[in-house]
Amino acid sequence: MDDMVESMIEVSVGVPAELWAKVETAAREDGSSASLMLAEALAQHLSRRARLRSVSAWSRDASGVHADDLAEVDPVTDATGCA
Repeated sequence: MDDMVESMIEVSVGVPAELWAKVETAAREDGSSASLMLAEALAQHLSRRARLRSVSAWSRDASGVHADDLAEVDPVTDATGCA
């Protein structure tokens, strides 16, 4: 996380006011800053996303069932990507 602090860039993003107020309160309670809290949350989200994709890929490969196989069984799943 120290590397993130040293290489921070300033960006403009929209955050719902009520959520931002909670972030500021939590950061203040933790003795941190809202921007650092946001950076940590984004890093955790991206890490979790990568892990979920990895597990999904492993599961797909381990099961031997692929999207092409499902298309033959269920055209609705093929068209929408969900059951």
